[in-house]
Amino acid sequence: MPTRRTHRKSRHGCKACKQRRVKCDEVRPVCSNCSQRDETCEYVAESSLIWAADEPARPRSRRRNKPSRESTVDASPSPNAPFWLLGGFADGSTPSTSTATSTAVPTVDLTQMRLLVNWQNETCQFFSRDTDTRIVWQLHLVDEALKSPSLMHGILAVSALHFALSEAPSEQPFWLELATAHKGQALHALREGIRQVTPENSRTLMGLSALVVAYAFGSALTAVSESEKPGLAALNNVFVLCRGVQQITSKAHSFLCTSNFAPLFTPGDPPVQIPDHVQRSLDHLDRLNTDCLHAGAHDAATYTRVISALRGLSAHAFAQPNSMTLPAGWAIRVSPEYLEYLQAKAPLALVVHAHYCVFLHMARWNPFLQLWGRAVLEDVLQLLDPSWMVHVEWPIREVLGEGYQSAAI
Repeated sequence: MPTRRTHRKSRHGCKACKQRRVKCDEVRPVCSNCSQRDETCEYVAESSLIWAADEPARPRSRRRNKPSRESTVDASPSPNAPFWLLGGFADGSTPSTSTATSTAVPTVDLTQMRLLVNWQNETCQFFSRDTDTRIVWQLHLVDEALKSPSLMHGILAVSALHFALSEAPSEQPFWLELATAHKGQALHALREGIRQVTPENSRTLMGLSALVVAYAFGSALTAVSESEKPGLAALNNVFVLCRGVQQITSKAHSFLCTSNFAPLFTPGDPPVQIPDHVQRSLDHLDRLNTDCLHAGAHDAATYTRVISALRGLSAHAFAQPNSMTLPAGWAIRVSPEYLEYLQAKAPLALVVHAHYCVFLHMARWNPFLQLWGRAVLEDVLQLLDPSWMVHVEWPIREVLGEGYQSAAI
């Protein structure tokens, strides 16, 4: 009587075992027979992969000395391997050789990360006038800050102030405290660096000085003291800061214009048309300046320059109303002589300033400016002689409305 088979018969063996008519244990990718004979092991296309996965692999013969491809497969990581392999990437060791260390786990300051993300996503747009300048504020400034802790403090200070001015009132104290702390670190470096401007620190100083101007505008909106709130006196202080920016840019102009900050110094003409009534108002300032010259001793050249600068920047106010381009740009361009006339309350200087308030008011949706235009104009009108009120009809109408005009004039 024939002997009963002691093994399960299968049609899924490899080709070599079928040709030799021997039982194949169907271990994949190389069966035991092919491994011992060092032959190529191939399975027919219709072989069941599920079968191969379900059937447990049989142990290899101890007689085999030569490593096979099967042994390589057996040494592969288990499904859980990615997790211990990560440990190896971290400390240069495998799970079997790694040892515990006393090194502290590095922490991530999520608040500072939030401030930096806010700067790149939101705050930087209020400094930009077009795509090229946005790249400077959004990317190049941050790249520079990664090499300059003081500049990074400046970015974080302005971003924190942005939150203080735009988030819920209950959160304002937290953000203000953070903004003040970062500002202190940034200002120290600015005071030290401004003494000697070099190609290496020019971009840091340029960025810091611009951030300080924005901070000065924005922090006044949170002031408790009346003298520090938005108004003509506070604006004079901002203009003094802007003179510092002008000093830095004049010293570093050649460096900055050949750097990736160059777009900031090539304003160009935005593709917008200045409204006719704005052109007429600026033309009126030119005629008034000429009339003052004919009336007697008058520094017409100084006023010509500041009026020309206001006209040159006015298109940017219509292209990007919420940008700091005109509010800060004009403040940087005005001369010390004009500021002296303004502090002396010279009528024409007050009239020119009233026209500047229109552009400040246009940027009122900029969180760092808000009510600045209205507050300064109200102070100007209190100082202006009634005989000069006719020259500020346009600013009154644009900022304060028709009702104020009929009551004041």
